[in-house]
Amino acid sequence: MSADRATRHVLEVGPLAAGGGAHVSFLRAGQGAPVLLLHGFASDANEDWVETGWFDALVAAGLDVVAPDLRGHGRSIKSRDPADYRLDAFTSDVIALCHDCWGTRSFSLVGYSMGAHVAMSVALALTGYVANLVLGGMGDRIAATVGLAPEFADALDEAEEVSGDRPQIPSYAVRFRQHAASRPFNDLSVLAACLRGQSGTFDLDRLAAVTAPTLVMVGDQDKLAGAPYPVAAFFAAGVGQTVPGANHASALADRTFRERALAHIVRDAAAITTSE
Repeated sequence: MSADRATRHVLEVGPLAAGGGAHVSFLRAGQGAPVLLLHGFASDANEDWVETGWFDALVAAGLDVVAPDLRGHGRSIKSRDPADYRLDAFTSDVIALCHDCWGTRSFSLVGYSMGAHVAMSVALALTGYVANLVLGGMGDRIAATVGLAPEFADALDEAEEVSGDRPQIPSYAVRFRQHAASRPFNDLSVLAACLRGQSGTFDLDRLAAVTAPTLVMVGDQDKLAGAPYPVAAFFAAGVGQTVPGANHASALADRTFRERALAHIVRDAAAITTSE
């Protein structure tokens, strides 16, 4: 499937911190039980979900698939104020989107990396409405910390030529900047503000209140995320899995990774549909 075959919509979601309206752009395709997909940092709905085959697979499974560009990303609102990128702001956007698309229907929720943090927050806010949950690229090395380390934001703010009197940016942060800059939909100063606004901790103990069956899945070569099993243990019905040969960058395009997530989602899809 291409992005052209999924319909694109725009939803007004409320004011920005300094005033003015905010909007979220999202892709939608398919019919059936609802599924919401939340992409990772410095990506967008098309790159994470359409180009990797997730839209095709989920629509073919008979599901109604919605994937937003999270604020600061893709075609959604781009602010340079870090206050607009608190985790609760992302959460409020997603709740508004779910209500607009599905009213009070239950839905499946999939989040990858940054999107997994947002998904965890949404699952806490909408306990009883999230029928099942998939957290990809979310392990014990990053679960308790929202956002990336400060040097990543510093790298995104840096000019291509760094003057000699400026602190040296670590090479891994420079490589990340180059990756982000290669995506035409990214505004690096917006992404820097996004990282600074997200910076904080996540109270993992609260996840015990999430009763939805939860799959926490990480590629076994993912050095960024860490192990999924300790994170899965926080959930009332959580299970951790690793996928051989996948790392943080390659996992979403890995067929085994996608098929394991799909099996978890469709297990309860019929129940979601018949209960409405």
